[in-house]
Amino acid sequence: PEMTSSPAIAAAQAASHSTIPSPITILLAVAAVGYVLWSRMKGQPLQAKRLLILPVVLTVLGATDLTGHLTSKDTAFLVASAGISAVLGAARGATIQLYAKDGELWQRYRPITVGLWLMLIVLKLIMMAVAHSAGASAGGGSNGLLLTLGVSLLAEAAIVGPRALATGLPFAASRKDSGVGRPAYGRVDSRDHIRTDGHHDHNHDHHDWAAG
Repeated sequence: PEMTSSPAIAAAQAASHSTIPSPITILLAVAAVGYVLWSRMKGQPLQAKRLLILPVVLTVLGATDLTGHLTSKDTAFLVASAGISAVLGAARGATIQLYAKDGELWQRYRPITVGLWLMLIVLKLIMMAVAHSAGASAGGGSNGLLLTLGVSLLAEAAIVGPRALATGLPFAASRKDSGVGRPAYGRVDSRDHIRTDGHHDHNHDHHDWAAG
């Protein structure tokens, strides 16, 4: 039994330290980034839970994927990648448009926010290639992909959260907690109207809270 289990363990350890991201990891990363871009480019209610759940899940998944021994090269590339992800995440958080709709706080990605996402993706690919050539498997493979993505979203949330609180507007309630008679997120109540392009209705006094 010991002889037959050793190759399986060795194979699992080799897969976890592969310098090429696994298909599942790539799928998770693409799905996460795609969902964030799609939902926030069109504008979405800013919910405190939604702001944190996805980043925390991705960070935990990425951290638990860091199995086995990490070399000094692995650690160096992981720290550098996480640092770049955090800086660009914080920059995205400063560019997100915050605005009032239906009496609650909404957020929307601006073109510059999307551009910062593209910059992160390009830099991550470069970091993976450099780490691969340097022999830093954990720093360039699937192990660090979800972790750095989660760190980037956490940094974005760390900037958006205080900005949202500074507006004085309430965070959006979840659908199940929204209550009977509350306007649906897709509708604009005639008594609480703000155009989705960020401009005011001349008959109503609302404010957009956009980054300066």
